[in-house]
Amino acid sequence: VVVVVDVVVVVVDVVVVVVDVDVDVDVGVGVGVGGGFHGKSTLLNALSVGIYNHVPGDGREFVVLDSNAVRIRAEDGRNVTGVDISPFINNLPNSRSTQCFNTSNASGSTSQAANIVEAIELGCTGLLIDEDQSATNFMIRDRRMQLLVSKKNEPITPFIYKVRALFHDMGVSTILVIGGAGDYFDVADTVVMLKSYKLKEVTEKAKEIAAKTASELDDEGGAHFGLVTPRAILPTSFPPADENVKVGASASSVVRFGSFEIPLNAIEQIVENSQVNAIADTMGYLQRKPGILKDTTMLQLMTYIQQQFDGQDGLDWITLGRRPSGNYSRPRSFELAAALNRFRSLKVQQYPQQQSHQPQQQPQQQQHRRSDTGESIPSNGIIPSNGA
Repeated sequence: VVVVVDVVVVVVDVVVVVVDVDVDVDVGVGVGVGGGFHGKSTLLNALSVGIYNHVPGDGREFVVLDSNAVRIRAEDGRNVTGVDISPFINNLPNSRSTQCFNTSNASGSTSQAANIVEAIELGCTGLLIDEDQSATNFMIRDRRMQLLVSKKNEPITPFIYKVRALFHDMGVSTILVIGGAGDYFDVADTVVMLKSYKLKEVTEKAKEIAAKTASELDDEGGAHFGLVTPRAILPTSFPPADENVKVGASASSVVRFGSFEIPLNAIEQIVENSQVNAIADTMGYLQRKPGILKDTTMLQLMTYIQQQFDGQDGLDWITLGRRPSGNYSRPRSFELAAALNRFRSLKVQQYPQQQSHQPQQQPQQQQHRRSDTGESIPSNGIIPSNGA
C-alpha cells in the first residue's frame, strides 16, 4: 500500500518526519505507534495525500500510496442511505435491520462502519485510520466490558475483530495509527514507531510484547468479514431533469444542491476547492441525465464517470457543452461517491449481495414484483431505501 524510503518527509505546518530506515508497509495490517505529539497523525496526513503527485522538492513525493486507499473516520451526524453495515453492527434492539440501514443522524460507530462499507463497495484497496478520529467502541472492546456486557447484548463488532478478515476476504489493507490500544499488535503485520518525528520499524519487538502479555479478549468477529451489498442510485433522488436546480460549491467543504447542503469537511482527501466544484457539477449532470443511473451500481456509475473524465472533453464533460468552467480539479470516485452518500435526498436500490469487492459485471434487467404496500421492489425482496 505504501513505501517510504530513506528520505526526509516534509508534511504540514513545516513538521518533518525523518525515516531512519527503509519502511515498506506492503499489504495487510500496518500499525503506527508512539507517544502523543510525536508525529503519528502527521505521518498519516502525509500518507493520505500520497494518492496525489507532488511537486519535486516538496518532500512528500517520496510518500507513495495506492491511489485506491481511503481515509476513514467517525462522522457523527452524517446521512446514511441503504448501506449494509451488518459486518460491524447487527442485532439492534427492536429487531431493527442493519442490512439496509438508513439514518439522518449517524452515531460515531455507525458512521465509521458506513464509511468503511461504502469504500469497499467502490473497490478500495486500503484504509487509513487515526485512533484520535475514531469512535472508541468501534475500534475495540476490552475484556472487562466483554465480561460485563455480553456479546448478545452488544450490536457492535469492533474493527479489531474484522481487520484481518477484511484483508483475507476482501484484499483490503489497513494502516492505522494508535496510542492506546496495544491489542492491535496481535493483528498487525507491520508495526512502526514514531519518536520525536523519527520513524523506525518495531514489528519484532511488538510481537514479543504481544506474546509475553497475551490478550484475554474474546474474538467477536467470526471467521469472515461478511457481505458487501452493491447499491444503485435511483433517479428519483434528484428533481426532474427539466427543473432548474441551483448547484454549486461553498468554500472547500460544502456542496449546495438546491435547498440541500452536503458537508464534505470530514472527507480529508479532498485537497482543493476546484475538486468540490467538479463534484457539485457532476451531481448536476446526474440530475439532468438521469438515464445513466438506470440499473447501474454505484461502482459502475463511478467507473463510467471516470472514463468520461479520461475522454476528449475531460472534466468539461459535465458542462454538457456549455462554456468550459476552468475551475475544476479531478475528484476520485471515492470523494464523488462520498458527496452522493451524504445527500439527504438520496434514494437507493440494493442488488444481491457479494462476498468480495471485485468489480461486478453489468447487472441484468431486474424483475420486479409488487409489495403489499404497492411499492415496486426487486426480485431479491429488498425494498428500495428512501433515504432519511
